This record gives sequence, structure tokens and C-alpha cells, in this order.
Amino acid sequence: MGKALFVYVPMDDEDAGKPVAEYFAIEGDTPRVSVCTSLCIYCFTRRVCALLRFTGNDDARKFFLEGEVTLNNIKSFGKDFLEDNLKPFFKSDPIPETNDGDVKIVVGNNFDEIVLDESKDVLLEIYASWCGHCQALEPTYNKLAKHLRGIDSLVIAKMDGTTNEHPRAKSDGYPTLLFFPAGNKSFDPITVDTDRTVKAFYKFIKQHAAIPFKLQKPESTQKAESTQKAESERSDQEVKDEL
Repeated sequence: MGKALFVYVPMDDEDAGKPVAEYFAIEGDTPRVSVCTSLCIYCFTRRVCALLRFTGNDDARKFFLEGEVTLNNIKSFGKDFLEDNLKPFFKSDPIPETNDGDVKIVVGNNFDEIVLDESKDVLLEIYASWCGHCQALEPTYNKLAKHLRGIDSLVIAKMDGTTNEHPRAKSDGYPTLLFFPAGNKSFDPITVDTDRTVKAFYKFIKQHAAIPFKLQKPESTQKAESTQKAESERSDQEVKDEL
């Protein structure tokens, strides 16, 4: 048996070509050759042909051949792959132009900057837009981020796991919640296994955060009208009741 298995899949095949192309994030008609850590080589053209490598573990790295798809280039590509000389490819949405929300948007290409920032404790949700459990969690997650937005050492973030990849963002399903303590980003993140309530998340973060913090009361505007003041007081009371 050879060292690599070559597979050809028609790109316009809804049952085979489309799912494989989506896995490799292949779009358009440009010929692409790729490898995944599974010992199998795929070459993608309009009728998708691809290279993959299976190692028998959960390593899902993928590699693409840069340049013209020729016999010699494919041979060199396969050789470099087997000798572990290729740089892996990870899917990523575009980096957001603005990221000022209470919940920070993480994509593959800004993961290191946000999640692996050693000066920040980071809670990351890996979600899928079609996931019902993720949709049910969203209001609670947004409320948690709103309550904690004044803490500079803490980041509440989320990443679409269907369109973004990173070697440190491994999920067994959606949603997956991971906590990355400050100053310990070289270690595996802590899986968040707690009730999905604002109070439970808050207690978990307080317990595992590397940088101690204290919840600050929301600032009130000096010229607030009486109705706005009443709403603010009710909001403060809700925070106290929940946390």
C-alpha cells in the first residue's frame, strides 16, 4: 500500500463534492490541491479532486498546495506533507472592522490577538448559527457580557465554529465554552462545565480568573431624568439579584 490515497470527487455532486468542498473552505472554480492530517490527497478543481492524510487521531489540520496544479508540484507537495514541512491552513471569516460590542467577535485570523492575549482572562463560546442550544444561550451570554463589560482584564467572546478554525479551539459540539486564564495561554483551556445562567457563569469566572476583579456598579449620567434614574436603579437591582 502506498503512503497517500488520492481521491477524486465531482464538485457539482451535492452528496459528495459539496460537503468535501465546504470542509476545505473551497470556493469558486480555481483548482486547489489540499491535504488534511489523514494521509489522503485531494485536488480541487471545478470537479474537485483532493488530497488528505489520516493519522488516526483528532488532528484536523489541512494544507493547500500554492501554485499551479501539475504532476511535479503535486509530487513535491505530497513529499513535503509526509516530511511535515507544510504550514497548515485554518478557516477564518474576515476580521470585523469594528469589535466594540460587549461580546467580542473572534475569527480564525484574530484568535491569537484576542483569546491568547496573556494579559486577559477570556471566556470563549464556540457556536453554530443553526444550533438551537446556542440560540437559547445567546440572551444569557449577552447579559453576562453586559454585566462584566467594565472589567478590563476580562474578555467575553464568541466564535462561529463552522466557519473558523484554530488549533486551540477544539469543540466536541455546539455550544462549547472554554476559559483561557491570563498568563497561562500555553496550557489547554478550561472547559466550562456549569449551569448556563448568569450567576453560574459569574461564579465560574471568579473562581478561575487569574486576575482578581470586582464587579463595578454601572455609571449613571449626571443629568439623567427621573424616569431614566428609576430604570437605572431597577437595572442595578437586577444585576445584584442575579449576581
